[in-house]
Parts: sequence; C-alpha cells; structure tokens
Amino acid sequence: MLAERRQVVEVVIQRKVIEYRIVGGTGACGRAQRSTFPAGIEAPVQYGPGGSAFAVYMTQYQLLPYQRTAEVLNELAGLGTSPGTLQRAVWVAATRTEVPVTAIRRALVAAPVAHADETGRRVNGNLYRLHVLSTDRLTACCPHPKRGAEAPDAFGLLSQFVGVLGHHHWSAYERYQCLHAFCKAHHLRQLIAIAERSPSQPWATDKGIAHRQRRALADPLRHHSHRTRGRIKQSPAGNLIRRLREHRNEVLRFLTDLRAPFDNNPAERDLRMPKLQQKVSGCFRSDTGGDAFAITRSCLSTRRKQSDDIFNSLVLTFQGQPPMPRVTE
Repeated sequence: MLAERRQVVEVVIQRKVIEYRIVGGTGACGRAQRSTFPAGIEAPVQYGPGGSAFAVYMTQYQLLPYQRTAEVLNELAGLGTSPGTLQRAVWVAATRTEVPVTAIRRALVAAPVAHADETGRRVNGNLYRLHVLSTDRLTACCPHPKRGAEAPDAFGLLSQFVGVLGHHHWSAYERYQCLHAFCKAHHLRQLIAIAERSPSQPWATDKGIAHRQRRALADPLRHHSHRTRGRIKQSPAGNLIRRLREHRNEVLRFLTDLRAPFDNNPAERDLRMPKLQQKVSGCFRSDTGGDAFAITRSCLSTRRKQSDDIFNSLVLTFQGQPPMPRVTE
C-alpha cells in the first residue's frame, strides 16, 4: 500500500551536440560518390534552432543585454558564445518574421478599432522615435528617426485605416480620414493636475468627464490666459478647455460609438517594454539593431497577446517555419 508520495522538480539546462557525417566512395561505375548534409547544416560548427531561439527570447522578449545573455549561456550550458553571434541570431529572426509582421500590419489596417502612440529611444546616441499601432490581439512597432507627421506617413498604415483610432490627440494623427477617439485617461490626469494646482477651478473636480467638459466649456476662456509681451499665453486649464471645445466629438466619441475606447492604454502598454529595454540594455548602436528589435517585438508581442508559446514559435522560426498570427476574430 502506497502511504505517501513526494516529488522533487529540477530544471536541467545542458548543451547537446548533434553530429552529422557524410560518407564518400567509388561506385560500381567507377565514379566518386558523396552524400550530402541535411538542409540547414552549413558550417562545421553552428547553433541549432533551440540555441538561437533562446538568444532571441532573452534579448528581444526578456530584454537582457547581449553580453549578459552570452554569460547566461556560458554559465548554464557551457556555450562560449559571443554577443556578435547573438546579434546575428536576432537579425536572422527579424528577417524570417517579415512575412508574419506584414500580415499583422495588414490586419491592423482592417481593424475596426486601433490604438496609436509613440515614444523616444536612442540609436547610436541620437534620439529616434518608436511608433506603435495596436489592438488587443495585434502589435506593429515602426521605428523612424523623426517624430513629426512624416513618420506615420512613412509606415503607410494610418492612411488606409478607416476605423476608430484611439490616441492622445496628437495633430499628426488627426490628419487621417478615420474616426478619432481621444484618450480620456489623459484628460483625467490633466484635470487632477489642474485641480491640485488651481483650487479656483471648480469645474476640474466635478465627477464625470462629460460633466467636466460641459463645465469647462461654460467657463469664459479669458479667465485662463495672461498676456506675455504682447501675446496671450494660455494656462494649462485654458489649453485643456480649448481642446475640449474644439474637439468635442473626439473627446466624447465613446458615448456615441460603442466601439470607441475610453483610453489609449493598449498602445501605452505596448510601448512600456521598449522603454524598459532602453533602461536595462541601453541604446541601439545602429539602425539595423533598432529595426530588428521593432520587427521581432511586433511578432513576439502579438504572439503573447494571442496566448501562444513564444519560445516554441521562435524555434519554429529558426527551423524555417515561422508561425503566422491569427489575424481574424
């Protein structure tokens, strides 16, 4: 009779070497014959799909620097790899995931609702921008050296988008012929700041964003400005009132269109990891590294949103079979 059972779970990471050999000889016809290596076996010594997938997973998803990832592989598996080898693995992954990323971008163009945002990042010491267009199931990261309108124009996604676009009322986005929904969480943060800094603004503390907008529009705009060297400078309260007045439909679209989002948090969450990557690993040394990160991050973020096995998808990618994302509901 079994009275009790106990288990100990161990994690074993070890190096595994698979050797391939070919043979040669002379056939009955007198001609020399030689067998061939399997497809993909191209060098005397190379890393397999699992090792390459681990390098990309640690640097592009877990955001570990290349040098520290090389140290992890050396400590745990005895692989004396170099950061340059890991960078090549990332470049190969980015090249092989271009087709899935293209499918992601096409699906975003056809989405009924999407979110857009951008943030700064350093490339070779210069300030670049990383733009993102996303839904709850798809992510497309698009790098560009500029922040202005030419950046989203260069990607060619928003010019074709006809759904509801959630964003932080950035003028570069407002040029596109789609329905716009401004982020109310952004407005609420501004209202809190106004209420804390200007107790004389009672409209900023009323409950409900729609009610605050009505109170703001009822307040004379002249009370929120002051003259500076011949021109009128608007206060933060005045600027917010002007925005609420001029973009009433975009601010309150979530009340009239059930598709419209209340906030722009999905895009902000998609940019949080690239910002963390910059804090942990520093800047990119070239455009090539930054572009590769944007491509792989688009693919890996999408796979995470769709609850797929990220590491296994990378292994399949290095086996020449990159999984395609689910682009339809």
